[in-house]
This record gives sequence, C-alpha cells and structure tokens, in this order.
Amino acid sequence: MTHNLKTIRGLPLRLRTKKPPRAFEARGEVYMTTQELARINRARTAKGLEPFANPRNSTAGSLKLLDPRQCAQRNLQLFAYSLGVVEGLTIKSQWEALEHLKEYGLPVNPHIAKFDSIDAMLEHITGWAERRHDLPYETDGMVIKVNDFDQQRRLGYTSKAPRWVVAYKYEAEQALTRLLKIEVQVGKTGILTPVAHLEPVKLAGTTVARASLHNADEIARKDIRIGDTVLVEKAGEIIPYVIRSEPGARTGSEKAFHFPSKCPVCGAPVEREEGGAYFRCMGPACPAQLKERLRFFAHRNAMDIEGLGSAMVEQLVDTGLVKSIPDLYRMTLDQLLELERVGKKSAQNLLDGIAASKERGLTRVLTGLGIRHVGEHVAELLAGEFGDIDELMKASAERLAQVEGIGRERGESIHKFFQSTAGRKAVEDLRSHGVKLTEDARPKPADIGGADLSGKTFVVTGTLARYSRDEIEDLIKTLGGKATGSVSKKTDYVVAGEKAGSKLDKAREFGVPVLSEDEFDKLIGR
Repeated sequence: MTHNLKTIRGLPLRLRTKKPPRAFEARGEVYMTTQELARINRARTAKGLEPFANPRNSTAGSLKLLDPRQCAQRNLQLFAYSLGVVEGLTIKSQWEALEHLKEYGLPVNPHIAKFDSIDAMLEHITGWAERRHDLPYETDGMVIKVNDFDQQRRLGYTSKAPRWVVAYKYEAEQALTRLLKIEVQVGKTGILTPVAHLEPVKLAGTTVARASLHNADEIARKDIRIGDTVLVEKAGEIIPYVIRSEPGARTGSEKAFHFPSKCPVCGAPVEREEGGAYFRCMGPACPAQLKERLRFFAHRNAMDIEGLGSAMVEQLVDTGLVKSIPDLYRMTLDQLLELERVGKKSAQNLLDGIAASKERGLTRVLTGLGIRHVGEHVAELLAGEFGDIDELMKASAERLAQVEGIGRERGESIHKFFQSTAGRKAVEDLRSHGVKLTEDARPKPADIGGADLSGKTFVVTGTLARYSRDEIEDLIKTLGGKATGSVSKKTDYVVAGEKAGSKLDKAREFGVPVLSEDEFDKLIGR
C-alpha cells in the first residue's frame, strides 16, 4: 500500500533532516475524519452507491485501492505515535521519540501530554470525556505509556501485552432507538448474518443506523423483534451493538424475525447447522459467497494474486465476468479494460499475478479454495500427506480423519467438498488452466546441509537479522521440525530475535531453551 500512503499530504516522502539515522522506523495510524466520511458518502449516495459504514473500515479499504489517484481523493491523514527499528540514534523516552517524529516532519497528535503524577493524568483524561466529541475524528479513549524506555524494558510484558502501556476507555454511550427491519448478509462459507436497520441515532459523535445481530441464538436470547425499541451502544465506540430489546415498550405490532428459507442473493436453499446457531446458504454459485471466496483465494497466504483486491473482486462478480474461482484464469486483457477505472497497466499486472499463481502448489490451492475447516495449516497437512490432488480426492472420510491434526469433523467436511459436483468441477477447471495441483516433496535435511529436526517443536519470536519469519519457519519444516505460534511446556526451542516480547517471557517461565539466531544456525549445522 506504499503507493497509497504517498498520497497522504501530511506524510513527508523524505525525513526533514540533513543527518538522517541509518534506519528510522516510524509507526502510527492512518485515519479518516468524520467530515471527510460524510463528504464521500454524500457523493456515493448521489451515484446510487451504498454509503461507507464507518471511518475505520473506509480507511482500510482506501489503502488497498489499486489506483493511488482514488486514494488521494479520500484525503486520508496520519498520526505517528511510536518507533520500531532505529539505528544510529539514541532515544531514551517516549516523549523524546515523539519530538524526533515531529522534528523529522511526521505528523504527531497535538494533544499529547506528559505528567509527573497519576492524579494529574487522570484529571486530564476526565477533562477529555466530553471534549473528545469535538475532535474531527472518532476516538474511544486515551493511551497511557510509561515514558522512560529503560523502565519500559524493566516492566516487560505479560503473555498478552506490555506492562508499560494501557488503553483507557471511556464509558460507551448508549441510546434507545427503533429497529425498523432485519436483513441478512451472506459470507464466503454461506453463513447468513442478520443486520439490524435502525432509526438513525447519534452515538459517540456519529449517526448509527445499522448493527450486526450476529446469529439466531443471539436474537432469541435477547428476544429481539422487528419494530422493537432497542438499546444500542458502540462497542469500543466503533462498532454499533444492540444491548437488549425493551419489551415494556411494545405496542403489539412487533414481529418475530425468521431466517429466510432461501438465500436472499442467489435463491438457493438455506439450512441451519445441526446443533448450531448459524444458517447457511447451500448455493454453490452464490455471488455473495463468491466475492468472499475470491478475496480469500487471492490472499497472500493462499494464491497471493497481486492486484485482486476488494474493489476489483466486486467488479468482476457484479459484471458477470467471474462466476467461479477458475474463471479468473479465463479472463483476457480486453475484458478487463471494459471495467470501470481499470487501465492497461493495472489490468496487465492482474493477469500477470493470476498467471504467477498457477505455480503456487497444492498447499496454496487448498488454502484458497475456502473448504470448510481448511486453513493454511490444515492445507499444509493434507498436501504433505497426499502429495497431489488426485490422491486427496480418492481418500475416504475415515482415511482423512486419520491424518494427524485433521480429525473426524474436518475429515468429513473435506471429503464432502471433493465428492460434491461443485468441488470436483473446480478442481478439473483449475487443472485445465495449468494450475499446479501437486506439492513438491520437501528436500531431506542432508540435501540442504542441515540437521534433522524431526520431532522438535519451535516457536520463533522477535525480529531476526538473516531470516524473515516465513523463511525460518519453512526451514524448520524442511528439516523435519514443527513451527508453532504459541509457547507451551511441550515446546522444544524458542528462537528469539530483537524485541521478542511475551513469548520470550513464556519460554523462561516454562524453562524452554531459548536460541539466538546464531545458536539456531549452530543447532542445524550451518
């Protein structure tokens, strides 16, 4: 998203200093003002488009746009608030870090303050309880940090967060309003999510008109009916949330909500999960599901297709150019150039990204297909066990369940997908377009000059000098070891780099051996 960040007017393209340090990593947050969101939504409504829900989601979506000219039109802004890697410069406190950020030309929030006592700090926070609504952006609280970096290091981390910083949250505002209707949205796996449409009500400085009701059990537990008076708050003052209905305010005209028997998007049958709270569209060609599946297929951890972002996915499905995942591999340059706001360069980049994805291999394909209960880790287990798609498709549910880490429920879900007409057609279509449906055998440890790590479990934490996180975890797996994300008493080694944090503390607590990068290389014989 660098091309979009460059459009933020307050962000300098060069540090404003004649003596820059060797490395200077600034961290911060991009945001959209409430006034800008209102302006954009007026323009979208005038064009017959759905208005954006809130500034946070609008900002995230804007940063993912392919065309920086579109992002520039949305007038995003930025506050820098902390440092990452810094080389060639000694900074001893948070306040000093903020001063350097300002000196170098990075925008820093003008309302930062430093205090010598807790009482003075709390008085300052209380003073902002109402004033915060006058800010041009949404906020739900303040961040309090210990100033001295040495004290921060001594305070350290818990298993979840640093001990030297805390977010003070103001009490969420609540308001009563009327629930006008309930609509359902369809996700990538077909789950129907009920959404409440409310009489617009002011909350935390913005107008709330919609809120998720989550699932059938949530509606039943709160006894929510269409026409009810409901109590609404903003969870974290960002996400609207229905607290409860007010049965005492009922007039008798309220109606219970029933999930549709057919998908509101594609008309396919809707079924409730056995023993579950969710209703699911059973249509294999549902456009709403397809959009979510395409986004998932293009994700970096799946087929990693450059240029296939949310805006492009919307156009491809809405125009009918793509009706299934394999249709991506049928698209031509001329077809893409007929889409709105798509130039020749971006169209060719997308086609190049799609072509490159053909060689990703079976693990990535299984990750991207959106099979229920199959994520990146399960896809890796399946690809390692079966090696190619044909062997996987032959496997019974019982055989799949026997694979370590799969189990009965996943095995049945995977078997069901590959025995379905839609699943088999997707595989054959991908095959016909030259998509690689096999997994290369991992080289043996001896072949790459490393020790055998079979049976050993590793956790990698912090910033390493010679490896990226993916590189070292791939190497561990290649050498027969297992790379996991959390430290337990069963972990054999933790490889710790700079700023290792809570996982390092956990390793020490459990007595797990901790390796530096050099010690890891020595362990594997490099």
